[in-house]
Amino acid sequence: MTRPRAVLAALVVLLGLDLVVAVVTGSSSILPGLSPVGAAGFAARAAVLAVLLAALWRGDRARLVLVLVLLLPLLVEFQLIGRRLSGDGVMYYVYVRSLVKDRDVDFTNEYTHYELIGRGDLAVPTKTGLRRSIFSIGPGLVSIPFFLLGEAVGRVESWMGRDVDLSGYGPEHVNAVALGGLVFGFAGVLLIHGVLRRHFARGMALGGALLVGAATFLPWYMVQQPTMSHAASTAAAALALWLWDRDREGRGPGGFLVLGLVLGLAMCIRWQNGVLLVLPGLDLVATWRRDRRGWKRHLAGGTGLLAGAFAGAFPQMLAWKALYGLWVLPYPPHGADFVRLDHPFLMNTLFSSRHGLLSWTPVLWAGYVGFLPLLKRRPRLAWPLVVPLLLMTYVNACSGDWWAGGSFSNRRFDSLLPILALGLAATLEVAREALAGQPQAVLGLIALPVIVWNTALMEEVRRGMVPRDDTVAFPRVVGGAARVVADAVGSPPTWPASWLFAWKHHRPPGQYDLLVGRYLFYRQNNLGGHLEVGGPGAEDMLGEGWGPAQTVDGIRGRAVRGRARLFAGLDVPEDLEVHVRVRAPSGTEVRVSVNGRDAGRFWAEPAWLEARLRAGAGFWRRELNDVVLETAGEGVLVSAVDFARGGGRAP
Repeated sequence: MTRPRAVLAALVVLLGLDLVVAVVTGSSSILPGLSPVGAAGFAARAAVLAVLLAALWRGDRARLVLVLVLLLPLLVEFQLIGRRLSGDGVMYYVYVRSLVKDRDVDFTNEYTHYELIGRGDLAVPTKTGLRRSIFSIGPGLVSIPFFLLGEAVGRVESWMGRDVDLSGYGPEHVNAVALGGLVFGFAGVLLIHGVLRRHFARGMALGGALLVGAATFLPWYMVQQPTMSHAASTAAAALALWLWDRDREGRGPGGFLVLGLVLGLAMCIRWQNGVLLVLPGLDLVATWRRDRRGWKRHLAGGTGLLAGAFAGAFPQMLAWKALYGLWVLPYPPHGADFVRLDHPFLMNTLFSSRHGLLSWTPVLWAGYVGFLPLLKRRPRLAWPLVVPLLLMTYVNACSGDWWAGGSFSNRRFDSLLPILALGLAATLEVAREALAGQPQAVLGLIALPVIVWNTALMEEVRRGMVPRDDTVAFPRVVGGAARVVADAVGSPPTWPASWLFAWKHHRPPGQYDLLVGRYLFYRQNNLGGHLEVGGPGAEDMLGEGWGPAQTVDGIRGRAVRGRARLFAGLDVPEDLEVHVRVRAPSGTEVRVSVNGRDAGRFWAEPAWLEARLRAGAGFWRRELNDVVLETAGEGVLVSAVDFARGGGRAP
């Protein structure tokens, strides 16, 4: 290395170390006279580091450095506005803190510290006397080096006379583990770039990697919830894919052992990563079919793969044994019905506005669609990858809460990001070729959003949504334009699901966003079996035939205009009792049907009353149900509709 390059390398190391210390301590710098580090100082350091990296590495590695340089803004975002412990991140953090500080998986003191010990599912010890955890041990294991980094920085600060919390709950440890999440995300993107670079031109590989690193849910779990498992899971899956792709032609027993170990560790991080074992499994089957005489070599490879996977997954088995007294759980700790392979929510998982993968992260449309040209142009690479792509998509769609709780997009697809990156690169390749052959299409792509904007704005003015003779705020104009588009054709990332909804239920496609994915009773944030027909937001659950909300005798309701429809979302068909709070100025009969079948009728009186009728499980279906109220009378008002299980009020 020449002297100038050696100086540059030293500066890169020094500046990188300074940024790490600033992140772990929250503000300090190792450079004399520059402590503490404020927002501007941290951003300036990151910018200088990007310049130094670009100057240090050139040639074939320049693209790799460019990935790093383009991702550095995430580091600035992480430091300035990123969060550390939130949501499930706390539950993963207790693992690393307990493993290092207490050398066990007894979380009693950690749960007590974070005021979780009184929570219903954690208050009662398991049969082994410990507190349960439904979370995997892997993120805690791979975070140990970063926790130790926080410990080391904290001890140095303490030696310098600063007051530092070395209990494992202090900011140094938490910041360091959070930094680990950012680093895992960076590593995952770099590994994805490495895989893409083997099969695509430089520009396509760079584009595919950056789209994963900047246009998916991965940045959220690198910056806002870095102590959760998803950045580490993406990195582990990317490493497994990188190893699998590198050694496919000549992998020996040792290679299978290493790949199995990585896949086992990936399973420790997120159990669903076990689906990726199908890749080396398919390789073993293919090589055995080509050379059946080499069965001893194939047997050694399979044995190495299984031994490595067992060794990599063994820490999770140890944790389960300590927590539950079982080496392998018969079903997920979330509950026996958490994964139902015969009960998929495929359309919802992909398209619902409730964290649907493609509605929240539309760039991944290109990841899935890109497998069509990938299968045609690189079939030996693509065909094996289709198997885990479809399997993991299906498994995720069978999860109990297919919306993944408080997820950003659908976080459970983290293991598929490296595979979808190949589809992204293939889409970019096809798009580049198409634009090169049809340069006029570029003008069309530029003109299309301008035309859509102008058309939507004209419709806003026609409807009176924006004033023609006064000022208007930009957010109002943009929101109105989005509403016009959604009313007409639905939300584009939800196509074709919103179109199918509109065709099946005879409703505007825009209603899909607020209706699909809401349930009467099922899991978190359900409606509790109650629909306030006259309340705010009720329009989301209503079909045609309802009048505007009005108040009569202090109770808000809506008029039934001959035939009025509402929607009821169910996980499974079940026996229900329907309670309708209703009144009519002159008594009249109201008929109720469920999914086109007559469910009964009742008499509405001039005073408010609650009418009841039963509809057995045979009336209902999974997902959306049509409940229709019909009357020949006028002025029938409905205030609320309740759906009760077992004859009682819905819980």
